[in-house]
Formats: sequence, structure tokens, C-alpha cells
Amino acid sequence: MALPKMNSSPKYELTIPSTGQHITYRPYLVKEEKVLMIAFESGDVKQAVRAISDTLDACITEDVNLSTLATFDVEYIFTQIRSKSVGEKATVLLACTNCETKNEYEFDISSIEVNVDSEKSNVIELTEGVSVEMQYPQFSKVLNDIGDKNGVEDGFDTVVSSIKAILTEDERISAVDVTVEELKEFVESLTTEQFSKLLDFLKALPQIKHDATYDCISCGTNNTQRLAGLRDFL
Repeated sequence: MALPKMNSSPKYELTIPSTGQHITYRPYLVKEEKVLMIAFESGDVKQAVRAISDTLDACITEDVNLSTLATFDVEYIFTQIRSKSVGEKATVLLACTNCETKNEYEFDISSIEVNVDSEKSNVIELTEGVSVEMQYPQFSKVLNDIGDKNGVEDGFDTVVSSIKAILTEDERISAVDVTVEELKEFVESLTTEQFSKLLDFLKALPQIKHDATYDCISCGTNNTQRLAGLRDFL
């Protein structure tokens, strides 16, 4: 006798922030939630990120190449799938800014936003004749590099991998037409001020975010704290 099939998995829609592409998805199931819980409880960031990637691959209906999406795209998609899977309410512990008491804060995951400024230029002028066209760091880099490098190396390599093209007065040199070593040599030849301009572009990247406001249960202080990035929401 065959067992009944449970849950026909309703479909939902969302828009990928950086591309505007509309996709459909289903909530994740117990088998996927189990993998996520084991990964999160392990404390291994790389394992957790891979579990999130595998879950999204299973839940998204369309053929979407997650590795080419921006990191904040993947974070946003995951929070929306999570809200339809385990409920739109989530609780996190936040430390009071006055007495550091841990407060339980409940919020609606569906209120999480990602604001992408389509009018902001991604072309950074280094000199009068040379500019760099930047792109959002791809999720594949996060997936491959977590825990493998120190902060300085990771920051440098993130800048290198975020270069889309180098612009001169005469030509546009696409990053795909040169080697990674050539890009590294180019970045190493920059002054500290020029390198900082590229870092500033990355520091201002869109993030999933939510502004939390609550009164501390211990001292009564009214707190306003911004949750930003996936780790703040887990």
C-alpha cells in the first residue's frame, strides 16, 4: 500500500533585487529544514552557506544560476523562502546599547528590504584617463572563499573579482579578456587613495536590512538597531 503524498507545495513569486527577474518558489520541506538546522547548529559558516545554496536550488522553480547573483540577492531570496516555510515571524536576541542585556525581538521577515540604487554609478574614476567599472560581488566568491583567507587577503581579492572592466581614453578592457594575475597586478599598482575608492564601492553595497526598535526589559532604554546581512536574521 502506497503512502499518501503530503503537501502540494504552493508557489510564491518574488523579484531578484539586482536583476529585476521575477521567479517562483516553494517553501522548503522538512528534509531541507533538517539540513539547514544541522548546518546552522554546527557553527561552520561555509557549511551553512552551502546548505542555503542547496535549499534555494531545490525550492526555486526557474533555472537560476545562484553563483552569478549578488550576495545580497541570495540572502534576500533565502529570507523570503524562509518566511513562507516556517512563518513570517522571527525572533532574534539583541543586546541593549545601554546595559547589554539580551532582549528577544520579534519581527516580520517579509518586512526585510533591499534597496538597489539603479542611478548610482558603478564607474570609479582613478585618474583623468583611467576608470574602473565595478560589479556586485558574486555569490560564488562567498561560497568558495569563506574561511580560506584572512581579512586583508579577502578584501583584496573581493576588489579584484568585482572589477568588470578597466576604462581608458582609448578602450574598454573587459575583465574576462585578461587573467586574474593581470588584474591583481593592476590593483597592486594603485595608490592607497585609489584602492580606497574601490573599497568604498563595496562598503556601500545593498544589504538585506530591518530597523529594530524596542525598550530594554532590564533598564527600559529605548533602542533602535539596524539588522543588516543574513547573519543578523538567523
